[in-house]
Amino acid sequence: MVQKIQDSEFSRREIQLTPFIDYETIEEVVKKTLAHLVGWNESEAKWRKIRVDSSGRLMTSVPGLATQHNISKISASDTEGNTTLSESYTSHLIYNDGPNAVYLEFDTTATTNSFKLPAGSALSLDLEFQSLHYICASGESATVYWLALK
Repeated sequence: MVQKIQDSEFSRREIQLTPFIDYETIEEVVKKTLAHLVGWNESEAKWRKIRVDSSGRLMTSVPGLATQHNISKISASDTEGNTTLSESYTSHLIYNDGPNAVYLEFDTTATTNSFKLPAGSALSLDLEFQSLHYICASGESATVYWLALK
């Protein structure tokens, strides 16, 4: 079976895709392509790299070093808690100083089925979120450091 994409700008022009590209492959190709696109930032009147925020909106990102940061020291326990910043940040370093594992979620409620960050481990991610949710297993606690950059 040959898969074809018809170009809407030219009548009867078809592009054959060989080998056949499935949905997952197209998604990966789209992500890689978007990672190298630039867009016009009206407020700065400059071309900036395009990125996608956590809600799926396309936006231009500011290149270079972070211009804002926020550091939070969090005491996690077996009761779900959250720390919410005044605005969303795009890069994060989360360190579990222990003595137990902590379970994390971003902008949603954490449970012991959430992402597990073992004691003494760090997590670095580029994801736009505003609220870090955390919980430890029953009877356990942990100290978590959260560095948010923008």
